[in-house]
Amino acid sequence: MTAVLFDRHGAVAWITINRPDRKNVMNPEVLLGLADAWAEFRGDESLRVAVVTGAGDEDFCCGGDLGGLIPLWTRAIEPTTEVERRLLDRPHIIDDVMLKAEPLDKPVIAAINGRALGGGLELVQATDIRIAASTASFGLPEPKSGVVPGAGSMVRLARQLPYAHAMRIFLGGEPVDADTALGMGLVSEVVSPADLRVRVEEVAARVAEQAPLALRAIKRTVLATHTMSWDEAFELEKREAGGVMRSADAREGPRAFKERRSPRFEGR
Repeated sequence: MTAVLFDRHGAVAWITINRPDRKNVMNPEVLLGLADAWAEFRGDESLRVAVVTGAGDEDFCCGGDLGGLIPLWTRAIEPTTEVERRLLDRPHIIDDVMLKAEPLDKPVIAAINGRALGGGLELVQATDIRIAASTASFGLPEPKSGVVPGAGSMVRLARQLPYAHAMRIFLGGEPVDADTALGMGLVSEVVSPADLRVRVEEVAARVAEQAPLALRAIKRTVLATHTMSWDEAFELEKREAGGVMRSADAREGPRAFKERRSPRFEGR
C-alpha cells in the first residue's frame, strides 16, 4: 500500500495520507511521501491548488509514529530498509513536510476528515483554507509524553489564533471539537462528513479558477510580512502588486470582463 497518494484532478492535486488502519500516523514512508508530494506540486506549473487529507473517515492524521521514528533519529536503532536509510539521509525532512524550509506560495486546502492530533494538527497549520468534517477534532498532546510540538506549532499557532485559544490547545492537552475549532478560527468551515469531499472540491475548483500569479503574490506577501515592520511590509506589498500588474493575466482579466466571458489565466 502506498503510504501517500498523489492524484491529479485538472489543476488540483489531492495528497492523501493513506494509512487508515494506523490512524494515518506519520511513519518514514509518510514523511518521504509528503516531502516528495510537496516537491511535485511545487514544481508543476499546471497544478494550481493542493488538497491534503487522510484516508478513511476517522483520522486526518494522529501525529508521528514515535516508536518507529525517534529510535531511528537518535540512532537507538540502525536503519534496516531503503526507506529508513532515505529518511536518515534527509535530516531536515520535517521542515520539508511542514513547509517550513521553503514557503510554498501556491494555495493549499486541508480536507480534515477526522482527528488531527500532534503532527496532524501541525500539518493543518501549514495550510491556507481548512474545511473540517463535523466529526473532526484537534489537539497537541505532546506534553503528555514529555515532548513538545516542535514541527512548527510553537511558532505558527499563536500567530494564527488569539493567544488564549492557542495556549488552551498547547497547555490543556485535551482535543477540541470541530465547532470549537471553528469558533477559535483554527478552521475555515465545518460540514457534515458526507459533504466534505464535495465541498472541498467546490472550493478547490473556485480557487483554481483565479489568476495564479495573483494568488501566489497574495500568499507570499501575507506570509512574508507577518513579522515585518509596517514600512517594510508595505514596500514588499508594493513590489508584489507591481509585478502582478505587469503580467499578461492582469491584462486578460479586464479584457474578459469587457467581453463578458470567463478569463483564461495562464500564469504569466
